[in-house]
Amino acid sequence: MKIQRKKKGDYGYPPYETKRVIIRTAAYFLISVAVFLLGYFSTGKKENLLTIVAVLGMLPSSKSLVSVVMYLKIPKFSQEIYQEISAREGIVPVVYSLYLTSYKKNFAVDCFAVRGGSLIGYTSFQECDAAACEEHIKGILKQNSIKNMTVKIFHEKMRFLDRLGQLQELDSNKKETEILTLLCDISL
Repeated sequence: MKIQRKKKGDYGYPPYETKRVIIRTAAYFLISVAVFLLGYFSTGKKENLLTIVAVLGMLPSSKSLVSVVMYLKIPKFSQEIYQEISAREGIVPVVYSLYLTSYKKNFAVDCFAVRGGSLIGYTSFQECDAAACEEHIKGILKQNSIKNMTVKIFHEKMRFLDRLGQLQELDSNKKETEILTLLCDISL
């Protein structure tokens, strides 16, 4: 069974990446332990050059462990919501399952869609502060010289789907791909 590689913005990316990061972190720690044990059994004492290499190997291992902790904080995104939205996305560019990070808060957003001068998002997570998420995204867009964008995050699925239908009527904007890429860049 071959596991298909997922990229940011695809539904199912967070669980896929969580597994990948856990495996990578375990491998890093095992390599450091193996190097230490190799040095210990070959010299008979802990004071050797391979101990230093093993300790230095703990730096990337620890950094990777931080990524594991962050990925484990991501809530589970609903497949039913994904299927319902993807059936209606039409020609509007969308990304799914993003966990945006900021200095103060993190935001779990099921779907973002962009068309013309409108960027909309839907979150099924009540703990997600929609107003703070909107302000965070507006600030990121401003920092990246993307102007005249309306940003709206919905907690109500039907309002999001209605607005998604309205976006089908708008003309395409040249920056749509850039905006979705930027959203993927600021998320885990």
